Amino acid sequence: MSPHQDRDAAASHKTSSRRVAYTLAAGAAAGGLAADSDGAVVYSGPQDLPVAQFGALDLNLDGDAYTDVLLKNYVLGAGNYQGATVNGYPGKLVGFNNGLAYVSALSAGSLIDGSTLGTGFFGSLAYGAANPNAEFNSVSGAYIGLSFPIGGNAPQFAHYGWVRVSIDNAAGTFVINDWAYDDVPGQGILAGQVPEPGSLGLLAAGALGVAALKRRRSAAQA
Repeated sequence: MSPHQDRDAAASHKTSSRRVAYTLAAGAAAGGLAADSDGAVVYSGPQDLPVAQFGALDLNLDGDAYTDVLLKNYVLGAGNYQGATVNGYPGKLVGFNNGLAYVSALSAGSLIDGSTLGTGFFGSLAYGAANPNAEFNSVSGAYIGLSFPIGGNAPQFAHYGWVRVSIDNAAGTFVINDWAYDDVPGQGILAGQVPEPGSLGLLAAGALGVAALKRRRSAAQA
């Protein structure tokens, strides 16, 4: 996989309608997300990986031969700096540009898809007063939204995912709590969305219960 080549490339893709059971990490409310019925959210499970100060961690979200996002915990001239860079084209971050490139700190349940991505593949998480609009200066369990490629360097290979992090810029600490992505390219995901097979079982049980009640009512009326 070649390095990221063009921060402005890759057209946005709207999420197709679907329904899937999910939970929001860290105790947020459960709900449904439009999704392809053949798709699945792949979740890392709790990780809590520290990113050492003066260093970085190259995170591989999907476990293939290529790393997907570089998470930095540097010390620069103006102090402690935390940042993120998606490694592969056409990957991008959910972020904004206010003279400088920033990554948006997402809340659980925020939509991550082609309509919410920014135009950049890198951005500042925190840099003290040097990056005054940074949103990760002091966060616990905030979400980074991103797209990254699996299987090729073209827009149709982009997958959407999230990485949950806890950062204390002043103390220079950076912890990667967990992450997830949708295994269907072009399919959106919610920040904090993880698989919940138990919910699917409850839905199936409820459907069976309704069917049984209808049968009993039909028998009583016969």
